[in-house]
Amino acid sequence: MINKLNTQTIVMDSSLTKNFRKSVIAITVLIISSLFILFPLNAEPNPQQSLYVGGSNIPEPVQIVESQTNILLNELSNREQEFDDDPKKLIVFARDVALSHWDLPRASRLILGPYWKGASKEQRQLFVQEFLRTLLRYVVRAYGFYDDSLVEILSYNWKPAKKGGWVQSVIQLPAGLKVNVDYRMHLNATKQWKLIDVRVEGISLVQSKKGEYRELAHDKKFNGLIKVMSDKNKDIL
Repeated sequence: MINKLNTQTIVMDSSLTKNFRKSVIAITVLIISSLFILFPLNAEPNPQQSLYVGGSNIPEPVQIVESQTNILLNELSNREQEFDDDPKKLIVFARDVALSHWDLPRASRLILGPYWKGASKEQRQLFVQEFLRTLLRYVVRAYGFYDDSLVEILSYNWKPAKKGGWVQSVIQLPAGLKVNVDYRMHLNATKQWKLIDVRVEGISLVQSKKGEYRELAHDKKFNGLIKVMSDKNKDIL
């Protein structure tokens, strides 16, 4: 059974400490990074209820993010008891759809840079597998903190770039704390929008993992990096 945090024990006011704010943001990172792991990208958007602030013509990446967020919140509420009783169902549910939503090879290439270029095909496949398992590990941890009242979406915006762009959102946490959460989307070769990064308050998942994984690859070589990732994931999954 998943040991879920009682959010009533969280008291949030203007005197929030820096460390506690970081903890809240960390929880939000885990929750938001789960969005594209848990659900297929096929929901129909509802423009009449859209929180998009850029006008009536809602860009497709915003439609995807908004639709999937709504589905996530509804699904977590509807299946809460099921996931509480059997955490394996949460893991299986996330795993079975994850590969079609994140562009894992592209995200992996961005993270590893020269180490990706120097890796063999088998090593790349192993890294992508462990990166997926890392995301699943985040899902499990995030779910332990999830509560219906923990997250409220306030707005979305779209900042296009040369090879995709960022869907920006503002998240409301208890006691009025607002957090900026952005999703980096890119249009792949098959003309499908895929997620390749998430950032919270300017902190990018890809950038933070880049420093961690490249240092490990330098110190322990590529196979050593895979082993470290595997050991961490094995403890949870």
